Amino acid sequence: MNICIIGTGASGWIACTMLKKLKFIKKITIIGSSKIPTIGVGESTTLNFVYSVLDNLELNKFVQETDATIKYGVYYKNWSKRDFLYYFTHEIDEKWENVISLGNKDKNTHIHDLRGNKLWNFIQKNHVSLDGQKYNHAWHFDAGKFINFLKKINLEDDRVNFIDDTIIDCKFIEDGVEYIVGETNKKYIADYFVNCCGENFLNEKVFKEKYVSLSPYLLTNKAIGYPLKYTNKRDQFHPYTVSKTMNCGWRWITPTQSRIGTGYVFSDNHISVDEAINEFIEDIGDKTIEPFVVNFNPRYNKRTFKPNSCTVGMANGFLEPLDAPGLSLSIDGIKFLTYLLKLKNKNDSNYFTVLEKLNNNLIFTQKLWASFILHQYKTSWRDDTQFWIDHKNVNCYFYEKTLDISFRRFSFDKKFYNTLYNLSLDTPSIFFSTAAKDIQWNSKIKEIPIAVKLPDTETIHHLDYIQRFYD
Repeated sequence: MNICIIGTGASGWIACTMLKKLKFIKKITIIGSSKIPTIGVGESTTLNFVYSVLDNLELNKFVQETDATIKYGVYYKNWSKRDFLYYFTHEIDEKWENVISLGNKDKNTHIHDLRGNKLWNFIQKNHVSLDGQKYNHAWHFDAGKFINFLKKINLEDDRVNFIDDTIIDCKFIEDGVEYIVGETNKKYIADYFVNCCGENFLNEKVFKEKYVSLSPYLLTNKAIGYPLKYTNKRDQFHPYTVSKTMNCGWRWITPTQSRIGTGYVFSDNHISVDEAINEFIEDIGDKTIEPFVVNFNPRYNKRTFKPNSCTVGMANGFLEPLDAPGLSLSIDGIKFLTYLLKLKNKNDSNYFTVLEKLNNNLIFTQKLWASFILHQYKTSWRDDTQFWIDHKNVNCYFYEKTLDISFRRFSFDKKFYNTLYNLSLDTPSIFFSTAAKDIQWNSKIKEIPIAVKLPDTETIHHLDYIQRFYD
């Protein structure tokens, strides 16, 4: 089977990395245009990245060549009365009784007196655990360096062929895509086409993609960013992403080895770009910086998988950067694609039935992510600007359904909880982040939640830990 990937951003090269594991794939052609620059602002990952992508890479080289650093979770700053770390949980955190009982947490009790206390304490000193099995973590990295790293290791495989061209047309036939056309009128023929071209004109104009807008529910649509130099690296080299509320959105802070990635995600319906830049500069305290601006549209593709093509990454849609859903959703899409290609290779008669099920599953996952993100805004204590007021007043039908399932049916039915949780509904996350903001809810378990102790571990300063990859 021959595969053609259009787009050489992170999602394109991740797709190449994961798909080349399939032995029946004889050739992968990956086409990228030097005329269409890669945005490359994604710097934060989830455990999905660790289990699905990093397992295919040599860890030492990954850390050395991408400026990678440890991420234990997202440090929510000024989203509620007390800051907290939304961390990657462990089995003990996710037991039904432990999760549901959080609804009874005393409002005067900090969430980390009950959950993740040891982790919370050692990250305050910028320490990390020497045992990655005891304390799950993902990674931050430099997006541009990560793309170059994946490009280099993929092109070492004789089956992978990179072409610099701009796709200008796509020829469709009844059962899918027949071929695509480059700027020099060269035709590219393959058994399967993977569109990873990002959020640009090619999607609607060439590939005829159709989207559902999420802008009525997720109000942010722009980001400004700038890489900062360290001024006191041991103090600033924290092993987590910071999400800090701003007047009309939030600011991320993600340390990599050579600089601090930071930016402001906001709604230009509530603040002008110039005003956002001024607020961002004032928050940083450096008037000499000149941030760049990135536009995005919260939306999802109506139909990710077609007979012999699909969309992955921002080409398939985007929510917003809070809690790093972008790469995670891209990886979910590629895992679904891997399963489909195995069926296609066998000429399995269930191929089209499974295809439609996976389309529905991916939309379901995107709506769950969107609901989780919207929930963070709705449960924030901020209501001091129109942006925060409007987000609290958003009326979203699938969010209400998710909330109903989570806080009513899950809270009272252990069997129902276990069934849907196994289908990837990340209910512990929405419960934890709600309790962390000192919000209570009705649950079957009436007892005050007990403190869940994570294992003891030896720790070391984050900077010293990363240095070990070079010693």
